[in-house]
Amino acid sequence: MFDLFRSREKSVRILLSVMLGLVALSMVTYLIPGSGGGIGGSTADKTLVAQVGKEEITSQEVSRAIQNMTRNRQLPPEMLSIYAPQIVQQLINERSMAFEADRIGLKVSPEEVDSAIVDTLPPQLIKDGKVDGATLAAMLQQQGMTLADLKTSTARQLLVNKLEQVVSQGVIVSPADVEAEFRHKNEKIKLQYALLTPAKFQKESEATDAEVQAYYEGHKADFKVPEKRSYAIVVLDPAKLALSNMPTDAQIQAEYNSRRNEFMSPERVKVRHILLKSDASNDTVIKAKAEGLLKQLQGGADFATVAKANSEDPGSKDNGGDVGWMVRGQMVPEFEKAGFSLPVGQLSGLVKTTYGYHILKVEAHEDAHLKTLDEVKGQLMVDYSKRAASQQLQALSDKVVAELRKDPSHPEKTAEATGTTLIHADNLQAGDPIPGIGPSKEFTDATAALRKGEVMAGPVVLQDGKALIGTVTDVQPAHPANLDEARAEAKTRATSDKLNRILNDKTNELLAKAQSMGGDLEKAAKAMGIEVKTSGDVDRQGAVEGVGTASSVPDAFTKPVGALIGPATVSGGHLVAKVVSKTPANMAELASQSDSIRGELRQQRARDRAQFFQEGLKERLKADGKLKIYQDVITRVVSAYQRS
Repeated sequence: MFDLFRSREKSVRILLSVMLGLVALSMVTYLIPGSGGGIGGSTADKTLVAQVGKEEITSQEVSRAIQNMTRNRQLPPEMLSIYAPQIVQQLINERSMAFEADRIGLKVSPEEVDSAIVDTLPPQLIKDGKVDGATLAAMLQQQGMTLADLKTSTARQLLVNKLEQVVSQGVIVSPADVEAEFRHKNEKIKLQYALLTPAKFQKESEATDAEVQAYYEGHKADFKVPEKRSYAIVVLDPAKLALSNMPTDAQIQAEYNSRRNEFMSPERVKVRHILLKSDASNDTVIKAKAEGLLKQLQGGADFATVAKANSEDPGSKDNGGDVGWMVRGQMVPEFEKAGFSLPVGQLSGLVKTTYGYHILKVEAHEDAHLKTLDEVKGQLMVDYSKRAASQQLQALSDKVVAELRKDPSHPEKTAEATGTTLIHADNLQAGDPIPGIGPSKEFTDATAALRKGEVMAGPVVLQDGKALIGTVTDVQPAHPANLDEARAEAKTRATSDKLNRILNDKTNELLAKAQSMGGDLEKAAKAMGIEVKTSGDVDRQGAVEGVGTASSVPDAFTKPVGALIGPATVSGGHLVAKVVSKTPANMAELASQSDSIRGELRQQRARDRAQFFQEGLKERLKADGKLKIYQDVITRVVSAYQRS
C-alpha cells in the first residue's frame, strides 16, 4: 500500500544539504529525555491514568498526546486548562471502544492499516506515489513515536470506527424529520435592534480608587501572588559545537575507508513507463489500446507527451511517465525484468503485470559500483560532525552541571570555564518567558521542585536545538496579595463588574422605555441617544452586523412579529431587538436540499447514538472491572497543565 510498484520495504532517501542545521537538529533528538540515549537517562513518568482490560494509559502517554497537540500550535498552550481533561477522556473513550470492538470480533487487516496511514500522511511525505520512509521516521521520532506505535494507534482507531459504524446502523431519518429541519434552517427574520457596546460606556465604567479598594476588600481571597523564582541559566548551542567539530580531509578519508561497504551503489536503471490498467473484464480492449500507443511511439511520438495524455499511473503520469531510478527488488518481477534487459533509449513491447499493460523506455543504466569519496563527502561530514558534537555536548553538559553544583552562587564562573552563555531570569512566575529565550514549559517543569541553590539534573532542549541548564538563585513563596500587589488586577475586575452593571442597567432601561412606548424601539433608543439598526432577512446562520449570527438571538425565531426581545448578551455587547418580519422557508427548495439535510441529520444522530453507546459502555466496563480510572492521577496530570 505504501507504493504502487515498489516493495513495501524500500523507501527513497532524501538529499540533506544544510549540514550544520542537520547537526543541530540531531542534537535535539539526542537530548530529548526518553528519546533514546541522552543525558541523564529517562525519567519518564509512567503512572497509570486508566486501565482498559490489559491496555494501560499512563501519564507519560497523556503528556505526549498533549505535547504533540501543542506542537506547531495545533492547540494553543493557553487553552490547555480547557482541553487537557478532554484529551484524557478521549484516550479512555478510544481504548474502551477498541476493547469492545475486539471483544465482539471486529478485525482490522495490516493492509487496511497501511492504507489508512498513507491516506493521512502530509503531502511532503509522498513522492511519486511512495512514502519517504526516512522523513516519516524523523517526524515520528519528534513526536516520541515509532512506526510500530503509529500502526498500533491507527489500527485501534480503525477498530473504533468500525464499532461506531455498527452502532450507527439503523439510524432512520423520516421525510417529516427532513422537512422540519428544512423549515428550521431556512426560515428568515428581519430585526430592528439596538446594540449597547462596552466601548460606548468604557470611560464612565472605569473604577475609582475607592471602588477598587472596596472590590479588593470584598474579594481578598481571590488575590494571590504566585510563587516567583529566579534562575541563572547556562545556554549550550549545538550549532557552535558543530562548527568546532568539522573534520579534516584525513579524517573524512579514514571515515570513507572504514565504511566502504555502505557506499556500494547497486546496478540501477532510470525508466519512463506508460500504464493502462486492466482486469479480466476489459483486458482485450485495453491491450488493443496499448498496442495503438506503442505504434505511436515506434513511429516517433514523444514518450513523455504520450504518457501525460494516456498513462494511468498517478505517481508518474504528470512527469511524463518518469519513474526515476530503480534497483532490483523494488518493482514487480515483469516490470523489473523488462527494465534491466532493455538497452538505453529502446522501447519495450507490451509488458503485462497484475496492474495492466506497461510500455517502458530506459533512459540510463548504471552498473554496480563503489560511490566515490566526492559523492558521499557531504554525508560523511554530517555523520562525523554529529557524532563528535554529540560526544562533546555530553561531556560539556556533564561539566556544566558539575561546575554549577560546586559553586551555584557564582554561575558566571561556570559559563566562563565552559565557554557557554549565561543568562539571568529573575522573578519569573510559571509560564513567564525566559529573557532572550521565550516561554518553556519543559524548563518550568524541570525546575519546579528545586530549592534555592539546587541545579537541574540535565539539560532541557528547546525547539531550535539549544539546551538549558539552570540553577535556582531565589524563590519567593506564593502569598496572599495586599492591596498594592493586587491593585492592577483588582482595578481590572472592578471596572469589568461596573461596566457589566452599566450595560445591564442601560439595556433594561431601554427595554422598559420601548415597552412603555407601545413597542417603539426606535423612538425609545433615540430618546437615550442609542443607535438603532435594521438587519436584512437572515436565517439562523446569517450574519447580523455587530451581533454575530442570528442564532445568537434564538427568541427572535419563536416570538411573533412586533415582539421585543432582550436584554440579550451577544458577542458585540448587550442587545434589545424587535422582530420586524418573518419569512417562512421556501418549500420549493426542499427537494434540492433534502439529500444533504438527510445526510446531516443521519450523521448527527449517529454521533449522538455513538456517544450514548460510549458512555453506557464505560459504565458496563467499570461494573465488570474491565475499566479502572485513577482519578487522583488524572487530577494531578491535568492540574499541572492548568497551573501552567
